[in-house]
Order: sequence, then structure tokens, then C-alpha cells
Amino acid sequence: MIKKHLPSVPKLVIKDTGKYGRGVFAGEDIKKEKKIYILSGPTMTTKKFAEMVNTDKENIDDPLQVGKRTYINLDKTSRTFNHSCNPNTGLRKRSELFALININKGDEITYDYSSTIAPTEFRMKCCCGSKNCRRIIGDIRSIPDDKLSFYKEEGALQRYMKIIVRQLENNTYKIPNYEIELLESLKKTDNL
Repeated sequence: MIKKHLPSVPKLVIKDTGKYGRGVFAGEDIKKEKKIYILSGPTMTTKKFAEMVNTDKENIDDPLQVGKRTYINLDKTSRTFNHSCNPNTGLRKRSELFALININKGDEITYDYSSTIAPTEFRMKCCCGSKNCRRIIGDIRSIPDDKLSFYKEEGALQRYMKIIVRQLENNTYKIPNYEIELLESLKKTDNL
């Protein structure tokens, strides 16, 4: 068991989930709105992302999208935060993980991966096991309206995603050519 304690964030514990590999757990009670962690790693372009996936240096679902053409190649700790269709944290700003609800010591810390993915054709099987599991992890459009409204109200959308959501609501969003080219350049576009 690895314990990680950072001065400005709550104590976190990385351990086996007993279901799907390792995960990050609260090492202490965490109050709603509290900053938990900044997901980090080197920044990469869509071109670099495709190159790394196509050479098997990266899984298609590992990087975190932080802009229309920008991803973070997440470091080891950042990759350990798992997805849930009923998460207890969300992302704000660029990649700041924060508590959406009060989190008890020992609870696994999860966020909704779909809330970080711009409209695309990407989909992968979801195994989160929550009672309202969507059974797929897709892009932002795969999130039910009531859940997306909750994320918006709580400020749980990254800066770039707020713009995309507004465009989707106004029916002005169009999948950009660079996104289509990225998908066509990838060997593996569907993990279902």
C-alpha cells in the first residue's frame, strides 16, 4: 500500500480496489468542494497522442483531454483515479479534481471520464458497478441530461468543456476535422 500525503490536499491512499485493479482512496474525511489533486503529466498534441497509441506506448483511454487539441499524458498517480458513472469528485479548471460531495475516509475517489471527452466516436465498456452505470464510457454527449446539469451546477466541467457544452446546447457544435483525422489515424477506436 502506497500512502501519498500532499500538504495542500487531503491524504490519499493507493491500493487494490478488489474489483478492477488499483484505485485512489480517501485517507481521511474530505469535505465537499475541497481540492483533492491536480491530475498531471506532460502535455501532448492530438498528433503525438495518435502516434503513442499506434506504437502501443499508450492506451487510447489513458490520456486526459484538457483542450480541443491537447491531452495530458497522465503520470502514474493521476492514472490511478478510476471512473464512475456516479462519481464523488469532478474536474474543474484544467485538471483539478475536487469533491462533489462529502467523502468518507476509506471511500474510493472517482470521477466521470465522459465529462472530459469532447464529442467523438470513442467508446469503451464501463465496469464501474454503480447502480446507475451507463455501461459505456463515451464522450460528453453520453452523460444523461440530469447528471450533466448537476456537473454544470457544481462547476465540475473543465474550462474547454464548458465552451463545448454551450455549443452543444445551442446546436452549434461540429466535430472538428482534426478530431475526425485523429480517429481515422488510430488503430484502436473502440474498446467495447
